[in-house]
Amino acid sequence: MKEVLTRSHRIFSIALIEFGLAATNNLQINPGSSFIMLLGTGVGASLPDIDEYNSSVSRKSIINFSLFLRHRGITHSLIGFLIFSGGIYFLMSLLMPIRFTSWNLPDYWSSLWLGLTIGYFLHLLEDSFSKRGVNWLTPFRKKCHGPKLHYKVGGPFEKLIVFIAIILIIILTIYWLWLLSLPDLKV
Repeated sequence: MKEVLTRSHRIFSIALIEFGLAATNNLQINPGSSFIMLLGTGVGASLPDIDEYNSSVSRKSIINFSLFLRHRGITHSLIGFLIFSGGIYFLMSLLMPIRFTSWNLPDYWSSLWLGLTIGYFLHLLEDSFSKRGVNWLTPFRKKCHGPKLHYKVGGPFEKLIVFIAIILIIILTIYWLWLLSLPDLKV
């Protein structure tokens, strides 16, 4: 069951980012960085569930974080997001500096970092609309009140949203490939 939910996060997050890249014309301007960003988004969208014992990311991890982290605890909070994005930025900068040179997508390394952090954040945002919700202020606030308008995890609404996201990904990918096949038009 958890594998299906992880796929839902990946698919929905990738669809949102691919739509944003297409809307801003970044798919055509910098296709390599866009592709790296989409890959990073897919991975980042899985990472908050590292605290779930049976999640795909937890099973692939060297350390079983679910032994000392409760699900939807610190990894599903603003503090967890800041620790993750700052930690990844620091570790990646040790290997090679991350530079953002313009609003167009930057180099591949920066696109990877951006994709990972956006994917992580989108996972939290998506979970915040589930019935259980997300306590954005963990560990400072103990109780989490689910949103008034919510969906059931694994329920029909989630499946409908994922289906729409898959259709959107297919359409945008065909559009992206069509744009890449056109000869460069100089105005």
